[in-house]
Amino acid sequence: MSAAVGCVMTNAPARAGNSDGKRLAAIDQMLIAAIRQGPEKKREAINRILELVPGWRRGDCWKRVRQLRKNFDVAASGEHPPKNARETRETTRARRAPYRAWTPADDARLLDLAGYEPVAKIAQRLNRSVRAIRFRLGALGMSARVTDGWSLRALRKMLHVSPARLRYLIGNGMLRVRDARVSTSSLSVFCDRNRASLDPSVRDRVLAVLLKGEDGCMWERAADLIGATVAQVQSWISDGQLRVVDTFVTDRAFEEFCKKYGGEIDTTLMDPATAKWLVKEYGVPDPARNHVVSRAQKHALTIRTCRCGRKIAGNVYFKHIKSCSAATAQAKRKVV
Repeated sequence: MSAAVGCVMTNAPARAGNSDGKRLAAIDQMLIAAIRQGPEKKREAINRILELVPGWRRGDCWKRVRQLRKNFDVAASGEHPPKNARETRETTRARRAPYRAWTPADDARLLDLAGYEPVAKIAQRLNRSVRAIRFRLGALGMSARVTDGWSLRALRKMLHVSPARLRYLIGNGMLRVRDARVSTSSLSVFCDRNRASLDPSVRDRVLAVLLKGEDGCMWERAADLIGATVAQVQSWISDGQLRVVDTFVTDRAFEEFCKKYGGEIDTTLMDPATAKWLVKEYGVPDPARNHVVSRAQKHALTIRTCRCGRKIAGNVYFKHIKSCSAATAQAKRKVV
């Protein structure tokens, strides 16, 4: 990517002088990352550039995107093709990394991680390329997709907890998600909302990270950027002021949570079959028989069925019927 950026620097807009070279390089990196991720990310990157870089118009951004695409096509095709096929083979052999054979121990570790973590994370753990991981999984007859786990919505439905409760568990490090780094976009929004109480240099540091195209940063680095403690960052994650990059919870992470913090789960609010399954399969503490549900929690034990066919537990049902078209139509018919 550095070669491509160096190539596009020669075609910089007229307004960009030598002093603006670093800013233009950061813009190019941001656009390059967005081009690789698809049209939606490309539009988001352009909107962000228009917000951060004064004097740039939308037409300038699209012109820059076309230049980047053109230079990438030239670099991919090769401006100076090799003289013969032998030179091509020798060059490819020289650039190719040395082959490292897969041992039974490597295969065992790969199969242990497959299905629980994304391919990029597995490649980092095993110190191999993403392509090598995918090829080996195919040879072993395994899929690279992460299928075992839960989204936060599925966990809320199963455990009968609120979104705030799950954010609290994530922010305090009890529930491990797939990518717990603080999202750089949420850092930017946080700085905008708290501009009056933050040092002016905080905004500049966050913008520098954003222009580098980084998706997120570790909690310690986020605390250093904002000028706060890690505990404060955790509190902001729990409050929803900061978001993590990927909230998907793998089966292994959920099993660890149940073994260490199973007491945080109130199985009395679930249906008996689900509670029994959690106790048997994940080691969640079996609730006492004489456990008394508080008055504030009793509503969660009541399951109502809406006219649309959806079964909803607790008082959330009344919020649902206000926006449900089937329930609204029935109410209108009764009035008529």
